[in-house]
Amino acid sequence: MPLLDDKTRILLKLFVPQRRVPNTQYAVPEMDKDLLGKTIVFTGGTDGIGQVAVEMLYEMGANIVLLSRNPEKANAQIQSLHVSPSAGNITLEICDLASMDSVKACAERILANHTKIDILVNNAGINMTKPVVTSDGFETNWAINYFGPRLLTELLLERIKASAPARIVNLTTNTEFIANIDFDDIQSRANFVSDNSYVESKLSMNMFTIDLANELANIEVTVNSLCPGHIRSNLLNHLEGTEKIMKYVMHYAASPTVVGADRIVRLAISSHFNNASGIYVCEDKIKSHHSEAQNAIKRAQARKMTKIALAPWLNG
Repeated sequence: MPLLDDKTRILLKLFVPQRRVPNTQYAVPEMDKDLLGKTIVFTGGTDGIGQVAVEMLYEMGANIVLLSRNPEKANAQIQSLHVSPSAGNITLEICDLASMDSVKACAERILANHTKIDILVNNAGINMTKPVVTSDGFETNWAINYFGPRLLTELLLERIKASAPARIVNLTTNTEFIANIDFDDIQSRANFVSDNSYVESKLSMNMFTIDLANELANIEVTVNSLCPGHIRSNLLNHLEGTEKIMKYVMHYAASPTVVGADRIVRLAISSHFNNASGIYVCEDKIKSHHSEAQNAIKRAQARKMTKIALAPWLNG
């Protein structure tokens, strides 16, 4: 029996200094960096690793469709981008992943304005420490980390398939310390535990990764999950009291944003992943999915729960 359980081991790692620069061993080959003519839909690209990844992809010539709920912040970012002969183009689409109406309207605009989607990066995420229910009746962690990106992907999928070869990258987290998910109780407020809600919503996205990869097995569209590691971000901004003090220590130990951004870009464009689909990349290496994600019965439960939850927007 191990001396430390998974949760304790993972939490302790948050206080251990992490990699300071991207690992050159896994660098994107130069031939893969010409993204001229490629259209990339990107959520969560106005903060942290997403912002840096967007800037990297833009410098490589990509046509970035940046989804954000904050137009002022997104426009300021766009204005700050360095214009060069090799740079691409970036357009803003307003999208609040906590609102399924907003997600659907955004997807419709993207489909109207872009004839192809080469890459979709579901990077946006949140880690709420208190139960807040959205106008759609979803707990916020579940809305932004799972239902929103799941709906967006479903609505854009036919265009992505028509654009093959194409890729979908789903950002996730370390899920090892969650034993199992009760899909009948994901909306429980009385027993709300923020760590569980955040991680379970991300683990459900991993389940979707596997299912979608299986569905697209005979099409040149890959879908993979990425845990970028312990990176400086805004995910801990909701901490309060003594936990807020720990945030500063964890922030110091974390890798800088460029490390996480490099990992996103690598999975999105590197030819090293041309034939990889349904995988879980943790930091710089491919690892096994959580046992719950590998469980076909649990994935079927997740699909059933999702079908019911998103029916108004998928069937309406």
